[in-house]
Amino acid sequence: MKSFYENLDFTTPKKFKIDVKGKLSEDLSDIFGGLSISHKDDHHITISYLEGEIIDQAELIGILNTLFNMRYPIINVRISNKEKN
Repeated sequence: MKSFYENLDFTTPKKFKIDVKGKLSEDLSDIFGGLSISHKDDHHITISYLEGEIIDQAELIGILNTLFNMRYPIINVRISNKEKN
């Protein structure tokens, strides 16, 4: 059985979840490729979650660079190991 990482490619969109420190406005969804934005307060710190499909590595890097340029610390980037149906 192949590991998840052996099957990882960007020939089809993948579902991602990106966690950042700070409160991102839901109005910014369009500049992040339509990713949904939600928030959670964790010990007096707000964490924003961006979730949705990212089509390729170029889009992922663009989103991460935008977050960096906006000065939001990136906490975590996760890719779903489930295939898109």
